[in-house]
Amino acid sequence: MKRQALIIGCPDSSIPGVIDDMKNYRRFFESRAGGEWYANEIITLKNPTKIQVENSINDLKKVDYSVVVFAGHGGYDSKKQTTILELSPNVLIEDFLLKQGAPRRTTIIDACRVVVQQKLEETFVKSSITMDSLSVQHNARKIFEDHINKAPAGLGVMYSCSIGESAGDIPGQGGTYSSTLLAIGNRWADRYVASTPEVMTISEAHEKAVPIVIKQRGGTQHPMGEFPRSIPRFPFALAL
Repeated sequence: MKRQALIIGCPDSSIPGVIDDMKNYRRFFESRAGGEWYANEIITLKNPTKIQVENSINDLKKVDYSVVVFAGHGGYDSKKQTTILELSPNVLIEDFLLKQGAPRRTTIIDACRVVVQQKLEETFVKSSITMDSLSVQHNARKIFEDHINKAPAGLGVMYSCSIGESAGDIPGQGGTYSSTLLAIGNRWADRYVASTPEVMTISEAHEKAVPIVIKQRGGTQHPMGEFPRSIPRFPFALAL
């Protein structure tokens, strides 16, 4: 199976946690719990241009399974009914672009979705979001890929917050949603004891993260997921 992960991080002085998100997602993906991705299967872009993002997304269409992660500033355009993401000052993209990729794909967006009333190109809202070794081989890759193949082609999307909300950031840890999501995957894998491997799907991980994020953010942030009706769904974490 050919797989590719694309991690897009767009940090600035108000959201330093994005740097942690970029490191933490890569570390998780490369671990056994995250499916033991090879280092060369993970592309990291920091404050990229729109062309760089478009080219990277097009490359994902050549593989069997892809994951796209975005961490940075965002807002919601109610007129276009789309989440707008900021790559760098005055460089914006719509989240629809990040929903493209392989036939089987997952998109994780950790950014604010505050409704922006004015034209985004003119006044982008800056919310205070607090938002390669190939030598070791395990069964993790095969189990991860076998589960991907069991899932029908489609798209799963995980947003860190609902429309109209800001996303939180934990200094030194990353975005509230991302750090919670990754902690759930790691803790579940570490404490799991069974005779056969088990898979936590993206929807299961998201569902576990939702109440924790809501509690951590005092009811101001409600993560939202969009998943296919068909099951099984794509894997997020493994317990071996």
